[in-house]
Amino acid sequence: MTTTIILHQWEISPFCQKVARSLRYKGLSFEAVNYNGVLGAKVGRLSKVGKVPVLDINGRRLQDSTRIVRYLDECHPEPPLYPAEPSLRALAELWEDWSDELLYWFEVYFRVKDPSALEQAVQHSCAGRPALERLPIRLGLKVGLSLQLFNQGLGRMAREDVEAEFVRHLDRIEVALAATGWLVGNRLSIADISVASQLLEVQRTSVPMGAVLQERPHIQAWFKNIQTLD
Repeated sequence: MTTTIILHQWEISPFCQKVARSLRYKGLSFEAVNYNGVLGAKVGRLSKVGKVPVLDINGRRLQDSTRIVRYLDECHPEPPLYPAEPSLRALAELWEDWSDELLYWFEVYFRVKDPSALEQAVQHSCAGRPALERLPIRLGLKVGLSLQLFNQGLGRMAREDVEAEFVRHLDRIEVALAATGWLVGNRLSIADISVASQLLEVQRTSVPMGAVLQERPHIQAWFKNIQTLD
């Protein structure tokens, strides 16, 4: 039986990239549907959650990147995204949750606070759409993400404090990668895909923070391995 997979996504979303990379790691072919520009208004109708990624697979619709990836690992177990050994699986899931719930906000912060990063986000978000859609998308991203950051707390901190905390996280990741080149065990897992998907977006859009990432050799070597899934 042929498996039909459709990934509904925003290309700039690290959560959508997490799912796309997981699908490629599994060797699963899929069609990506981008909700660029004003098409983003349709996202709320895709699921009760009201956001992407959303995956249609053989008529079943799933939302939330973690739920999607766990489903993929259950239905297509090889190669595995989650380690079989319980302690390593727990560690991989901790990295995944940390990335999704904490590291993500740093990616949002640098996207909103760096004008050039915001412009790149607008460009990617409006790819293939009329130029007149860029102004409302820019305004929507700026205002919407700024409000989310303020409510989350990071948006109330001084920039130098945010950057210093982000650098501390990078230093921890650099140390964690030094042993095997992976965050958990000696092979790629969902921990690597989740964390790298956040950091690669920072490197792609934020010039100052991208330069900080470039200074860390273990992270850069790890990025090259993750980008084979692009």
